[in-house]
Amino acid sequence: MVREIVISSSMRETVNAINRTQRAFDNTSLKLATGLRVNRALDAPNNFFTARSLNVRASDLGRLLDGIGQSVRVVEQALTGVETVERLLNQAESIAQESLTAIQSGTTDPAIFEQGVDVSPAPLNEQIALSDPDFYYRLNSITDNTGFQTAGGVATLDNGASFGGGALYANGTGNDSVQFDGINDRIRVSDSDFINVQPTTARTVELAFNANDVTGRQVLYEEGGQTNGFSIYLDNNVLYVTGEDDDGAQRWFDADINSADIGINIVAGQTYHAAFVYDAASNSFSGYLDGVFMGSVSTSGATAFPSHIGNIGIGGIAQHVQFHDGESGLNNGFNFNGRISDVAIYNRALPNTELLDHARSLNSETSIVVLNREFTTVLEQIDRVVIDSHYRGINLLDGDDLTTIFNEDGTSRLLTEGVVFRSLNLGIIDREFDTESNIQNILDTIRPALLEVREYGRTLTNDLAIITTRRNFTEQTINSLRSGADDLTLVDQNKEGASLLASGTRLTLAQTSLALASQSQASTLVLF
Repeated sequence: MVREIVISSSMRETVNAINRTQRAFDNTSLKLATGLRVNRALDAPNNFFTARSLNVRASDLGRLLDGIGQSVRVVEQALTGVETVERLLNQAESIAQESLTAIQSGTTDPAIFEQGVDVSPAPLNEQIALSDPDFYYRLNSITDNTGFQTAGGVATLDNGASFGGGALYANGTGNDSVQFDGINDRIRVSDSDFINVQPTTARTVELAFNANDVTGRQVLYEEGGQTNGFSIYLDNNVLYVTGEDDDGAQRWFDADINSADIGINIVAGQTYHAAFVYDAASNSFSGYLDGVFMGSVSTSGATAFPSHIGNIGIGGIAQHVQFHDGESGLNNGFNFNGRISDVAIYNRALPNTELLDHARSLNSETSIVVLNREFTTVLEQIDRVVIDSHYRGINLLDGDDLTTIFNEDGTSRLLTEGVVFRSLNLGIIDREFDTESNIQNILDTIRPALLEVREYGRTLTNDLAIITTRRNFTEQTINSLRSGADDLTLVDQNKEGASLLASGTRLTLAQTSLALASQSQASTLVLF
């Protein structure tokens, strides 16, 4: 059983006073320990939440400040690269000017010149090999496939088609071709999973040909039958490529892509490069003559070209053939009169640039230039400086852009656009030092490049000044926000120290008063 302790009213008031004083003492001690006069929302709700909002924004800006500082480093690195490229361009200009003076005076130093440098493109057969075809029939004395795949696709000379047609292009040595008589000669290629038996999402076929005559309709290449197939053929001095997918829900047919659409007629006795590209990913079937785009048709979203068995024909029909105006079911016919070589089949879509390189190589002969070793070294170093002018993966001199964000919601920002300052992109292309005019052309390309580099340097300097100014502004804004939060929450050390001293004194006096009251109450009890 709990009994209530009976104390006098004066003692009760003294105890309550001690409790209040103790709470005040503890509260003041907390403020002095934390340095804050507002530690909780209960202390001063308006000050507490306002200060928190100010501190949160200051923290957000602090994180942005890190990004702004990194932008400063990116631009500074790019400026260093610009200054280095400018110095190297000045050096290149001096070398070219000295070479020009030397040639004019007839005192050139042969030690710095490099004679007999072959800059001709690689021969077609070498480029095709590097392109990694699935099947490649060079037709230069054998019909063997030298491509990546070996299953099926066996080529056989039929009805008198023969080797010994001679090289179709001047670039390279040891090339030959197959001669077709235009009557019944052809090459028959057996079915293969990698050509026609299985569906494919992409297909490229290219070949070189030279016609003895261009009258009538003559098949250069065909694969497929009356339902699905591709083909390349001549029709009265016009080159056609066509294709048809007549299966399933996704259908396209009778593609009419021809050289007349680009204003070119095929001439007898001239070598050409022909190609078609099917690409399900881009829903397109396209044709090319000498690397020039002739046209394209939509393949209506077909996810793959279906199987199209029926063997493959080169220089004539193997079984069936597709034309732009319908199909033919002849097992032979429409034979080619001329020569064909370098038939390459790919199960991927070759880009136009690659086909153009292949076509340009046909009639390219060995080209010899005279290079200045010192000048070439400087240009190589310009490219190396550009490549090395990056900071944390961002390279303003090699095409990267930089976006600097200055506020929390990203509405205040600065875009620093990148450039490409490699020597070729600066327009310094002609490197021949064999004549005065060629060297003068080099000088004429260096001077605009210098102006371009200097102008970009000014742009970077301006952007750097803006970013640095905004960094300083952000730092000052953060200081203002934190100072405002401190004004609302920080404790006055002098005031609270005096309050703590006063609370301690009152607490001591109250405790003494309670002790005296206790003694007085005890004395009264003894008297009774």
